[in-house]
Amino acid sequence: MPAGAWRAIWLVGLALAIGLTALCELEARRHHQRPSVVDDASSWAVMRNRIDDDPNVVAFVGTSRTALGFSAEAFAAAAPGARGVQLGIDGMLPFTILNDLAQDAHFKGVVVLDFIERDVSTADVFHYPETQAYLDRAHAMWRAPGALANRYLAGWVQSWLAVLAIKGHRLLPAWFGRRAWPVPTWVAEDRERISRADYSLAEAYALDRKINNRLMSVGATPEPADHWLEITQRQLEPLFRQIQAHGGDVVVIHMPLSGKFAEAIDRKYPRAQYWDAFARLSSAHVWHFRDLPGMASLTCGDDMHLDQKDQAAYVRALVDAMRAHHVLRTP
Repeated sequence: MPAGAWRAIWLVGLALAIGLTALCELEARRHHQRPSVVDDASSWAVMRNRIDDDPNVVAFVGTSRTALGFSAEAFAAAAPGARGVQLGIDGMLPFTILNDLAQDAHFKGVVVLDFIERDVSTADVFHYPETQAYLDRAHAMWRAPGALANRYLAGWVQSWLAVLAIKGHRLLPAWFGRRAWPVPTWVAEDRERISRADYSLAEAYALDRKINNRLMSVGATPEPADHWLEITQRQLEPLFRQIQAHGGDVVVIHMPLSGKFAEAIDRKYPRAQYWDAFARLSSAHVWHFRDLPGMASLTCGDDMHLDQKDQAAYVRALVDAMRAHHVLRTP
């Protein structure tokens, strides 16, 4: 190694790195970017392993609707003594996770299951292999200490630095003036897997594109009502009864929808033939958002997901219904 003042060189290099990072961070926050933690199987596995035999555990199982609707802070305020765990996974159907809890004889809490009519559209609702990676990690966490450590450290840094939420190929061109500064992501997630959507940050064209893409997925011919009900009774009802046999309970919630997407769902899946018929047949508590005070008036920024400003109202309305139906065991 050549001779030289290496201590000074390292200190100057460190100071430059810290200064550049701070400058990028200030610029990112000036453009309304928020810190956001990347979600993965390791993060989910940590949450899954927080579920034990405590009867006051409430497991929120669902899709991105659950991830963006649930607020741990609001739930703690509305249901002191209960412990909410967010198990929703963006882009994945929840039925495999429901099955996992049904097979867990130690689980004696409450499952709040989020799905809408469109989600039950195949002969096998459990055919979702992507979810298996999450379950495998949760049931064998000891096999991946490196991945867990990496996820912990990365999550800690991501929770502090907003600039990390911007991909490098978007940041550098913006920084050097060749392109406009990237539009901030309107969804941010923390280390507890609590997501918050601020749709005031979204550009109108981006929201319209999401809504139109979603409408195309509803355009397909839905399952006939009798076949749809047969799927729910054959594949979901046994899981509800297994959880109840353990001493637990199940709430199925049709979360708020609005705008064109709600109109499309109502048109393709008439409520009387689908959701209400399912509610009559099921042993679970099956609720529709339009029937719950405090929830019926909520609207979604992209027709399907709640804005962060409405999370508390959604959670309070849900907890009020759970109390009214004696689902919660806490005062």
